[in-house]
Amino acid sequence: MRLCLELLTIQIFFGLLAAQCPAPNELKDESGAKICARMFEDSHYIFEQSCGGKYLDAMNGDDVPFVPLLWNDRISSMVVSSRCEIRVWSNFPKSGENRKFSSGVYYQLKDYKNGLFDTWNNEISSYYCTCN
Repeated sequence: MRLCLELLTIQIFFGLLAAQCPAPNELKDESGAKICARMFEDSHYIFEQSCGGKYLDAMNGDDVPFVPLLWNDRISSMVVSSRCEIRVWSNFPKSGENRKFSSGVYYQLKDYKNGLFDTWNNEISSYYCTCN
């Protein structure tokens, strides 16, 4: 009985450590305002463990030609809120390859092509986010 209890405790503890991407309709800041997109520094081949580490929020209308220095080429997963879209660029100020991501969960940006040979993993340098 005690062994079962210990195993259950370990499973709960490690389950809490796993990151989990929020649903697109759940993206809100502390004040309850809708977030256009949330970009995460970590992704994982197990989708339930993506959206980990630090995150950067983009609000409706954010037009960012230069992401903060610590975020340049660091974004690996993201969630775009319902009825929103984010256009990202591989260079700044809003130059190089670009792509639009519509509402949804993007567990691994390495799954999305950026040009002929690259992916969007750790490539975002600029963005523009809008919601309807």
